[in-house]
Amino acid sequence: MAIGKRDYYEVLGVERGASQQEIKKAYRKLAMEYHPDHNDAPDAEEKFKELSEAYGVLSDAEKRARYDRGGFSALDGMSAEDIFSGINFGDIFGGGGLGGSIFDEIFGFGRRRGPARGRDIEVEITVPLKRILTGGEETVSYGRRVACPDCGGSGAKAGTEPKTCTECGGSGQKVYTSRQQGMTFQQVAVCPVCK
Repeated sequence: MAIGKRDYYEVLGVERGASQQEIKKAYRKLAMEYHPDHNDAPDAEEKFKELSEAYGVLSDAEKRARYDRGGFSALDGMSAEDIFSGINFGDIFGGGGLGGSIFDEIFGFGRRRGPARGRDIEVEITVPLKRILTGGEETVSYGRRVACPDCGGSGAKAGTEPKTCTECGGSGQKVYTSRQQGMTFQQVAVCPVCK
């Protein structure tokens, strides 16, 4: 084990056989507790970094398998960028982008206050001039998308639970990172597993 580093499972307070959901839940709870903008303790920033590094490894199946096989030495040569590539922190803390940052979660800005308003429906119709001048009603038909009553839009068969893709975490996208001549390139593609 690397000097001064604690076991990543110990850092997150989870068992070695913990599921991805358990790891994510533990990280989210501890990250909110130790985030330096939320915790004034002198060691809060270091603890937050340690938590994030542990999550960066344990939340990725390939990195986790390497760590489980060889500990910290199996991760030698990996930069912080390598560890955190492919992690969607917006997904962890709700939403993503500006509206779902950890700051929103900590201070309550991102919480919804009741159901969200649906999108406006725009329909182009032709109305006779006479109807416009004299007034009246016009019947309009339009199509709309509705979630399947059997699965609620998840695609799971009736009586079963939906399964999250282990490759992309349910995002439908896979981020590929490569380094060439000192530059890092990222390419986003459709997930090859769940398509």
